[in-house]
Amino acid sequence: MVTLALFALASAWASDPAGGEVRGRVLDGRSGEPLGRVAVQLTGAAYRAETSAEGEFRIAPVAAGDYTLSVSTVGYHLVKKTFSLAAGESKEFEVVLTASTLRQTETVEVTAGPFEMERAESPSMLTLEGSEAKNLASVLADDPLRAVQGMPGVASNNDFASQFSVRGADYHRIGLYLDGLLVHAPFHQVQGEFGASMTILNGDALDSIALHAGAWPANFGNRTAGVLDVKTREGNRARPQFRATASASNAGAMAEGPLGRSGRGSWIAGVRKSYLQYLIRRTSSEPSLAFGFTDGQARLSYDLTRKHNVSLSLMDGKSGLDRRDARARLGANSPMTSAFRSTLIHLASRYAARASAC
Repeated sequence: MVTLALFALASAWASDPAGGEVRGRVLDGRSGEPLGRVAVQLTGAAYRAETSAEGEFRIAPVAAGDYTLSVSTVGYHLVKKTFSLAAGESKEFEVVLTASTLRQTETVEVTAGPFEMERAESPSMLTLEGSEAKNLASVLADDPLRAVQGMPGVASNNDFASQFSVRGADYHRIGLYLDGLLVHAPFHQVQGEFGASMTILNGDALDSIALHAGAWPANFGNRTAGVLDVKTREGNRARPQFRATASASNAGAMAEGPLGRSGRGSWIAGVRKSYLQYLIRRTSSEPSLAFGFTDGQARLSYDLTRKHNVSLSLMDGKSGLDRRDARARLGANSPMTSAFRSTLIHLASRYAARASAC
């Protein structure tokens, strides 16, 4: 009898109509796909859950009161929603997360601006959006070209090199176009026995990467094996933003915001610096990895008129090898110091015959 009484009491508590329920679904803002393993929490209380592979979550039972639904995961902006829950009430939410490398907006525009450049496509084109390239870059170094190495038909036989081959062709036969400009060698690199390299491109400043493995559009040329079309993004024209990142080898910061109060322009700037060489010097006696780099990337964009836009882009990086501390342990022909610097300044002007998009 005591057992039956306890069972009945537990069943009554589990079905207590005073306990409310919060459920919903979390989606990616660009693709609309459900996001799994996203942390969902009711701020100020011990209610929390994690989304399933279908992006669904459920928190129950929840006492009546005022709550803030907090949804967060790596690579996306934090979303908070405030609501009130009555006794026994069920609340359902559809939460759309925006990737942290994208500009977040509260409105939906159905037409493009007059200066939006439509990407030329080809039958063999493979595309990575800014958030995808950021997530696929390696943990050791934030290198967008490491994400390209995971595409079909792309291979690399060196874990320390950003260069890659397409369908067996060497990298020197592949053209890397940055905002339509053919770039020769945007890498931090050291030659000789090391063969290491890392791209100067900052993943937080990229909008998308498209690989044309064959039959690329006519506006690309001077290469015979493939084309990598990299597009940078403009800064946020609505409000200033700042973010800091860190990996196993380097740390960086990115800032962006509007130019003036009219919203006719924007700026974005980022800088990275490696610290792996300092850690190696203090933890290892091996002098072969004393390689460091510093780079920066910035872009200014401004609408002179409704039909005329100008932009100025700057990319600068310097790297070097310094093994003078290990002079006594180096061989007669071993490189001791080296330096490399790459600078790109790109001034562009775009004029639209019509001030509105077609």
